Amino acid sequence: MKTLYLDFENGYKSLGSKEDISNIFGYPMLQYENWNDFKVLLGKIFDYKDIEEVVKVGELEIPQRYKKWVRRDGVDIDCIVLDTVTELVKKYQRALAGPAKKLKLQQWGEMKAELDAFFSLLNAIPISMICNVHGKLKEDNDEGVLKVMPNIEGSTKDDLGKWFDFVLYTKVVKDEKGNRHYKWVTARDEKYCHAKDRSQSLPEEMEQDYSVITNIVKDKGWDGAKILIIGDPGSGKTLSLRTINKGVNNAKTGSK
Repeated sequence: MKTLYLDFENGYKSLGSKEDISNIFGYPMLQYENWNDFKVLLGKIFDYKDIEEVVKVGELEIPQRYKKWVRRDGVDIDCIVLDTVTELVKKYQRALAGPAKKLKLQQWGEMKAELDAFFSLLNAIPISMICNVHGKLKEDNDEGVLKVMPNIEGSTKDDLGKWFDFVLYTKVVKDEKGNRHYKWVTARDEKYCHAKDRSQSLPEEMEQDYSVITNIVKDKGWDGAKILIIGDPGSGKTLSLRTINKGVNNAKTGSK
């Protein structure tokens, strides 16, 4: 699977050298300091086209006209990784604030609208997306629990999971010998309040292994998957990307 890795906070070293990244993903990584430059990149990869088709419903032929995001001719990319969305959003926030370095009240609404449109776009494009985001503990005074929320400025974080097929939380577990094991939590509970698995095929907790998800997506005939990974620094968000092309069609899945 040819993957375009976008590094927004210079965290690529978990994957090795820049040459290693090209070997792992099939393309060199890209780095951006500017939100608008990143949006220009998306415009070079995708086009928003008018589609006309006829859908048969029994004996009826019903014309359908709509707009759809498609890959531009010559684009051979199966997956895009954003590492991390937390930092990407900060870049947009800094650009929006300008010299003031602090958003005005109306700018928070502008930021909300821009980010909602952005995640809607990511949901619609016809390839897989992996979005790494840092986690942040939030105390819910009404329920008396601590929740791990996506660390993104503004209110977009409250329902961010709706744009994704899989929302997985990272977790580090030590065994009896002190060895670290990097896990994903896939099932929602009070703490991991955004966790989601639309395939209903993953175990509630699993090793961080993208090849499992890749095989599920292929078996279900999806054109790709939108994956949100939430976790602390050092919990495997970037390191696990090494498994994207591991053992495709041979991975075993659990049940849920």
